[in-house]
Amino acid sequence: MLRQVMIPSKENSTISIPAEFYGKEVEVLVYPFHNTKTNQSSGSIKDLFAKYLYSFDNYKFNRDEANDYE
Repeated sequence: MLRQVMIPSKENSTISIPAEFYGKEVEVLVYPFHNTKTNQSSGSIKDLFAKYLYSFDNYKFNRDEANDYE
């Protein structure tokens, strides 16, 4: 696998293909790259997942209700 992030400076750009890909069918995808590393480095892992945390302190599991098939 080859992954290359680049900033093209003109309409036509060139990438180098590794020798092990010669004679093989390859797929080339080109799409805008959004660097998420800069967004994550501004805070801690705790901050990153804070919006996904949910407190189950007031949650009461009712086994009978969960198994009620009516």
